[in-house]
Amino acid sequence: MKIKGLLILVLLIAVSAGFVEGEFNLTYSFSGDMTMSVEVDGIEREYFVHIPEGYNSEELFPVVFVLHGGGGNAEKLGRYTGFTELSDQEKFIVVYPQGYNRNWNDGRTDIKSKAHEENINDIKFFNEMIKALNLLFKIDESRIYAVGISNGAMMSFRIACELSDKFAAIAAVAGSCPEELSECTPENPISILIINGTDDPLVPFHGGNVKVFKKTRGKILSTMETIKKFVLHNECGIKPVNFYNIDTVKDDEMIVRVQEYKNEKTGVEVVLYKIEGGGHTWPGKKQYAPKFMIGKTNRDIDATEVIWNFFKNKKLQTIENE
Repeated sequence: MKIKGLLILVLLIAVSAGFVEGEFNLTYSFSGDMTMSVEVDGIEREYFVHIPEGYNSEELFPVVFVLHGGGGNAEKLGRYTGFTELSDQEKFIVVYPQGYNRNWNDGRTDIKSKAHEENINDIKFFNEMIKALNLLFKIDESRIYAVGISNGAMMSFRIACELSDKFAAIAAVAGSCPEELSECTPENPISILIINGTDDPLVPFHGGNVKVFKKTRGKILSTMETIKKFVLHNECGIKPVNFYNIDTVKDDEMIVRVQEYKNEKTGVEVVLYKIEGGGHTWPGKKQYAPKFMIGKTNRDIDATEVIWNFFKNKKLQTIENE
């Protein structure tokens, strides 16, 4: 494991040490950004960590992994989504991992990218990051979350399938479950949030071929098939416990329709924010590409705030604690 940027020596500068009843007591506090890396199967993988203001060694802090889309950049996504600023306000550690050659091996097989073609073990990468974070910081292992957009969203579904023993919840923006994961069975219940636009020209709301610059990049389940899959897995009621609309911006020809499913016994939820008229975008943030390429950005909601509000009370589910 390597650490650059905010060196671990900062810890030593911020240390206050003393003796309590004859025992050495060590506490520390600091905040800031660091660049870290870990070797996975002989490949050095990089990730960026933001420690929130108010971090200290006497509390446990939740962790949110934020995953970029295909061809994306981890650092830029942090600035774009606003998760760094929100982590300072809400006191959680945020991690921006960098995909292999800017892509995630999300389980799709009919796709041309080095991450897929070389079958990069991204699940192991997440396991190794969690180990490193646990070694260096006081993290709440019952409150680890992942959110991604596009290829990052699909990787989040793979995390839900294979790491439900580590992650309490995932969120997907502009992405659904890859067809290859349709039969996956997570070990434990896991809460799911999906924020998808009905007019997404790249990742179709109704499923089928993912297309980027007219090239097919694998297949996905429809948004509703993905919702159904996890509603059934989590043993939620088949009817939504809540169903409501959000339309704060009246002249944008878009509306958000929310469906919430819940397992009343475990508290696990599956929630859909259906952005009618929305595109391949992050709601509430800037239009990062022309509308004719990615569709329209909805401003009825701020997806970053919606995601954290969904995450913050979710705790890891295991068969033992159901």
